[in-house]
Amino acid sequence: MKKEDEEKKKEPVLFVNQDYVLPFNPFELNHNYSVLYTIEKEGKKQTLKQNFSLLRLKPDTKQDDYHFIEISKTSKLLIDGEPINTRAYTVAEKTAELLFPLRIVVDKYGKWKDLNSYDKLKERWEKQKDSIKELFDGKTFMQLAKNIENAIEDNSLLVKQISGNWFLRSYFNGIHRAYTHNFETERKLYFPAIAQTDDLEFLITQKVNPYLNDLNQIEVTQSGKSENEHVEEYYHAQYFLNPNNYLIEELRLECDLIDMKRKITIEVKNLDESKIIVDNKISLLV
Repeated sequence: MKKEDEEKKKEPVLFVNQDYVLPFNPFELNHNYSVLYTIEKEGKKQTLKQNFSLLRLKPDTKQDDYHFIEISKTSKLLIDGEPINTRAYTVAEKTAELLFPLRIVVDKYGKWKDLNSYDKLKERWEKQKDSIKELFDGKTFMQLAKNIENAIEDNSLLVKQISGNWFLRSYFNGIHRAYTHNFETERKLYFPAIAQTDDLEFLITQKVNPYLNDLNQIEVTQSGKSENEHVEEYYHAQYFLNPNNYLIEELRLECDLIDMKRKITIEVKNLDESKIIVDNKISLLV
């Protein structure tokens, strides 16, 4: 069978307007996702697994330029498949309770922009301060409290800390955009592949397959490398979207830092998945 005949049998992706835009329509977003991180360094491998839920919150006013998304943890963290019961993890969980549920602001292109829960964080800190204090000696708690209160008071510092979250950054990663008649675009992409450092910068080619795959999903790929000629760093990601609402069903993202002998892989999967039946829609190329 010729390639042209095969493509005729496949369902075409429905884009918006002549710029071939994949729209960000999170109005039905109420999903549970499994998130798996695999970290490889100098021949050693470690996995971290946890489930999260994403829910679009209804805004108080009618607008289309941004959305409020609530992110909640729905399971305990597993490291190499095992639950963690150390004191350090207990402390980490207690402090994480200040952040989650986390409410973020996402623009109309599916890029996260800001937090929408500053006041909630302050309320949670006041309520949980005493229970956290019981886990530390006085001097240690005073330092921790100072760090937390500084972060809560400095919105930009808090955003910077949270922007290192791999799940958040890989999910809200700018895949909903214009692709032109060539179904691809070239752009710079920033990703926090290394903790406690600035984002790494990659020049990537981002492509969308104009036809649905065998599972009736839209496929988007991102592939590129660092523009820094002194390092060897590569980036690759695959996204699989539901064509009825353009929401992410599954994604896989890799950052391969050759010089550091380090590689991270992020895998996200919709736990509410079911067989996708394509809606009968008219073309959106208007």
